[in-house]
Amino acid sequence: MTFRFELLQGSATGPRLGRLHTPHGSVSTPAFMPVATRGMLRGILPDRMRPMGVEMMLSNAFHLYARPGVEIVRELGGVHGMLAWDGPVLTDSGGFQVFSLGALGKVREDGVQVEHPVYGGMVDWTPQLAFETQAGLAADVAMVLDVCPDQPTDAAVCQAAVERTLAWARIQRDLHDQRGAAACGQAQFGIVQGGVHAELREQCAKALVEMQFDGYAIGGVSVGEGHQAMMDGVEHSAGHLPADQVRYLMGVGTPLDLIEGVARGVDLFDCVFPTRAGRFATALTDHGRLHLLNARFKSDRSPLDPECPCSACLSGVPRGALRAGFKAKELLPPILVSIHNLHYIVGLMARIRDALAEGSFDPLRERIRSAYPPTLGL
Repeated sequence: MTFRFELLQGSATGPRLGRLHTPHGSVSTPAFMPVATRGMLRGILPDRMRPMGVEMMLSNAFHLYARPGVEIVRELGGVHGMLAWDGPVLTDSGGFQVFSLGALGKVREDGVQVEHPVYGGMVDWTPQLAFETQAGLAADVAMVLDVCPDQPTDAAVCQAAVERTLAWARIQRDLHDQRGAAACGQAQFGIVQGGVHAELREQCAKALVEMQFDGYAIGGVSVGEGHQAMMDGVEHSAGHLPADQVRYLMGVGTPLDLIEGVARGVDLFDCVFPTRAGRFATALTDHGRLHLLNARFKSDRSPLDPECPCSACLSGVPRGALRAGFKAKELLPPILVSIHNLHYIVGLMARIRDALAEGSFDPLRERIRSAYPPTLGL
């Protein structure tokens, strides 16, 4: 099966239904991709993904390059073998890791020097190396290496990030063409940067569209700018992207951000949030977040979420026991809450798709907004 996106309902800037077709199967969109950064989900078995409704997963090329290395991943069957997953996989290029590891000050014309996260020392992480790494990992979708600015409100910083992102995108697009483009079995997405600045988002999006990528991502959001500024960045980007190609909002995964991203024309999402929140004793429900370490749950005999059919909620382990287990640093509670949270988020995306098909998206959107009110950022 070749790579293509099929728009079933919607337009460029509003909520959409679609099907993303890849060599490893199709994905109903809008969809959420669980994050297996280093080739493994934290605390959740691979065979639980399909029953939850997961259709596509994500791993990080930079971290897999660092360990176990591209050759070992190849020997294990590529990133699909590493994940024990036969569905579509997307690999991120490491642009956000440059941001999160504090290496933005070492960005040069030809790449960035970033500390090796396993062995120490410095890695010259270049557009060419990011491309070659992802080609070796053999994911269905490879992201270009970009520059994610750490000051999204600073116009000068964002302008520099856009210029570097576009220069690197051109290098990687040419390498993709030389390899046969999507016909080689791997699609390539460009990434829109520009911080909170509408004119920079427009500039970056239009330049990427001229390069004719297989799909487009909206990056540089969820870096502390606050919910409304984040959504403004999505709007400033999505309106300049082709309606008939897939859009991916990178690193966003709270219930509010997901449904508001869908409302603005986004098709794919990923985030560590569901499982990370689970490891820190926070459960997601239609009534908002449950902070299980709160004293009110000390003797609570209720299941994690009485309305949820996931294996964690059906296990019979009550909230009070989960709280005690978190306090005692037991292994089971973070696993159970992570399972529940991922089930909740994937289920929410299925409910969003159903609501779009039935014409009931707005009431669902209002329920989620009520349970997860926006917070302020920068």
